[in-house]
Amino acid sequence: MRYISKGPEPRSLLEHRKTQHATYANLKKDEVREQLVREQGFICCYCMQRIHLDPGEMKIEHWAPQGAAATRHRELDWRNLLAACKGNEGAPGRDQHCDSSKGEAPLTINPTDRRCEVLVRFLADGTIESDNPAVQVDLNETLNLNHRRLKSSRKATLDAFLQAMQRKYSGVSWPAAALTQELAHLQQPGAGGMLQPYCQVPIYWLKKRMGLLARTTP
Repeated sequence: MRYISKGPEPRSLLEHRKTQHATYANLKKDEVREQLVREQGFICCYCMQRIHLDPGEMKIEHWAPQGAAATRHRELDWRNLLAACKGNEGAPGRDQHCDSSKGEAPLTINPTDRRCEVLVRFLADGTIESDNPAVQVDLNETLNLNHRRLKSSRKATLDAFLQAMQRKYSGVSWPAAALTQELAHLQQPGAGGMLQPYCQVPIYWLKKRMGLLARTTP
């Protein structure tokens, strides 16, 4: 999971909220969808796979569920809106992930909270886990982020990154300047404002190698 820095809300959302009987259901979503996808670098807010502007390839996600009475007032709150992948929508429950798996369940971990990156770690086999019990439930059960396909994709991303590092710098004793350069490259969107899918996996590895990971208590 990668921290998402929320920018200013789209004018269309602001103006819609001022209208009588404004709801998420009657919101024109094109501008909202585009701004969400672009501010996330075209990757899913939860699993970090590639997403696109086509509504058939992504969802507008409510972090605080819009169907729950306690959080229904946030259905048009820009800071509550995220861009998510389709998450195998329509597949059996065990094969759904991200918003499709989450449904109306509440979450502890929030991609718009900067602390989200230090609450999780990525293992070499592609597993994502946390020392925080509530976050571990989020990852394993609510979002199903350890689905076999997602684990395989994260492992493949890390393996490809390490192989590229070995080709570029030879050996495994890479200079600090090289690590800093690679970290900066991964953290910045490339052509068209796109981040690399699953980019937080090699970012985590680099930060761990460089001793930059803060410790948190469960």
